[in-house]
Order: sequence, then C-alpha cells, then structure tokens
Amino acid sequence: MSLITGFYPQNGNVFTRNPIIVKVNAPTLATYTVSVGETVIFTGNGVGAFTVNLADILESVFTETETPAGNGYFLPYQAGSNKLSYKFMISTDNAPAETLMGTAWKGGINKKDFRTLCQENSDVFTKKMLDYSGNFFFTSRTYGWTITIKETEIEPLAFIMPEIVAGEDGHIVIVEAVTHNTLTVEGTPDTFGALNIEAVRKYFFTEYGVLANMFDVMDPYYPSRVACRISIEKAQESVERCAVRFLNSFGVYERIDLVGSATIQTAEAQEENTIFQAYDEFTDSFVKSRNRTEIGLSYKVKTGVKRGDELAFIQDMLASDSVYLVLPGQEIKVIPMVEQNNRAYIQTTPESMEITFQPIENESNFTAVRTKYGARRPRIFTSVFSEQFN
Repeated sequence: MSLITGFYPQNGNVFTRNPIIVKVNAPTLATYTVSVGETVIFTGNGVGAFTVNLADILESVFTETETPAGNGYFLPYQAGSNKLSYKFMISTDNAPAETLMGTAWKGGINKKDFRTLCQENSDVFTKKMLDYSGNFFFTSRTYGWTITIKETEIEPLAFIMPEIVAGEDGHIVIVEAVTHNTLTVEGTPDTFGALNIEAVRKYFFTEYGVLANMFDVMDPYYPSRVACRISIEKAQESVERCAVRFLNSFGVYERIDLVGSATIQTAEAQEENTIFQAYDEFTDSFVKSRNRTEIGLSYKVKTGVKRGDELAFIQDMLASDSVYLVLPGQEIKVIPMVEQNNRAYIQTTPESMEITFQPIENESNFTAVRTKYGARRPRIFTSVFSEQFN
C-alpha cells in the first residue's frame, strides 16, 4: 500500500505561492522530511489520512531576487534566487520510504487559473512557460502572444532556455519584423535567464542600421512558426517622469513607467516618548526636551494615461512584496498604496490613477546626500567633462 495517495500539481515544476499538496495515508506513525539539495529544511510526522503543503516550507529557502546583469543576449539568474530542486521523503516502520522530487519556483498564478489547471491535471509550466509555441516569458504584462513594452519600461524578459538537441546548447531565434534579419540567442538548456532586449536592439542597429521596435520570437521546435511577438512602443512625452521596478507574480522584476511629477509629503512620527521633561539646574525647573524625531516621507505619483491591460499590470505591482520607486539619481524601496482604485469594467477611454509610495524606513538624519564623486572636486581624469584644465 502506497503512503502517498495524491500530489498536485503533478508535474515536476511548481510555484511556491500556490499550494503544493502531498496527500498521505499512513496506517502507523509516518515521518517525512523536505530537503533542498543535501540539506533537510523541515521534518514532520503524522498518522492516518493527512496532507502536507510544501509551499511555505520551500518559499522560505529562496534568496533575494536580483535583476540579471551583463551585456550579453542571454542573462542567467543567480542560482537559488528563483528556483530550487527539492525532495519530499516519507516512511514508516512497516513500509519502505517513498520519495517525490521536483523543481520549485518563486511566484504563483491566480487562484481561478490554478484551480482550473489542477482540474485539467495540468499546470502553468506545461501550458505557458514550457510551451514554446506561444508566449513562454515570465511576464505578467499579458498572457497573450504579443508583449507590448514602452521604451522606458524595458527590462530583461525572463524565460527557461529550451533544450533543442540533447547535449547541445539551447537557443531561440529573434527575427526583426521589418527587415526579417535574425539573431540567434544561445544558452545552456534548462537555464533560467532573461532575454536582454537592449542588447538585441543594439545588435540590429549596429549590424543593420535599424532601430528595431518589433521582434518575432520563433518557436525553437518549429523554426518557421512565430511563437510570440515583442513590441516596443513610444513612451508618452513628459517633462517629468519616474518608474517603478517590482517583483511580479512570477518572481522576476519588471518595470512600469509613470508619467508626471512626483510630490513629496512629510509626516513626523508621533510617539508618546518623543517629548519628555528634562531638569535645568540653572533655573531649578523642568523644561521640555525631545529625542531626535523620525520623519516619514511619502511620494505621490500619477500613473499617466493607461490602457486596460496596463492597469491590470499595475494591480500586480500594487500586490508585490518588493517594489522600488526609481527617481532621478536614486532608487527607493517602497510600499505602494492607492486611495481610490476605481476603473471601468469595460474600458472605453484610457484612465489614470494616483499612487502613494511610502519608503520602508523613516529617517531622522537629513544630511546632504552623498554624491557620485564624494566630497572632492572632480578632477580632469574623471568621467566629468570640463573645458577648463583643473
């Protein structure tokens, strides 16, 4: 009799922000372990019919996700920041040990789709991330085959490099939609990385003199078939703008362009022990004094005019657990909020909303901000150009 009576999602890849359920029926006391690599991260036991949800256990092991750096066409993510291999082992005194193995990914999908896919005995990896005949990128901008990105929102697009032929490098082929010139992006199969769109655009400009704004990504298994299209569109003109970089539902960073001015509001932290009585020996009386006050800042930014799909993308940002407000010269980790998040169910005109961003830290030391070149005068052998010899 098998101890493990059910497991879903049943395929090898799972998201840790959706349930990862193991159903067990043990006639006697069973002990189970959850391991990542050679390290046991959790041990438990149970008897009779019970379930174990591995999601929170595995979620705790991930390291901080970083945007992949470099200037190549394919930029791998750091190991352990987005995916990890795990093993679930259970045994009793009267039965041999049973083992489940798989790959856990940081992120998740909405409950409605998760439920539907489980009922179909499938998962989002089978239907999307490993289906190279469609949009296989880890973007929450759209589920459709056309990915539209403003030129001010360009970030590397994450995906799993496909294995075309066993023992050889994987690749995807990018076709510039106007001239039909091609670029082959290679990488180690099954590696989680990102397509460097900036490097791809630079290649087509350098080699063919084309500022490419539309690319067809070909199906690596059927080279004559277009899998999806990446479209770069012009950003709305504005005197002031900023951006938000956030961890999307699939566990990778994406960017939203915000058009318009950012305003700053300050608020002193009102604490009971801020003001106290201090003794003055000269007057033999008590005077008011206080500790140095922490002041909280908040930034209010309007999104600018957005389409319905862009407003849905903003919803993913509002729900994110890691959001950075990108202002000229600085990047601040913040918590986003909206006072009124109303939009038409059927959108007939573009809409906008105002978002408040609160930094995660209050500040009591408002010294002048450190400059790029420190406190010294820039000299001639720096990247600062001057017509005067110094």
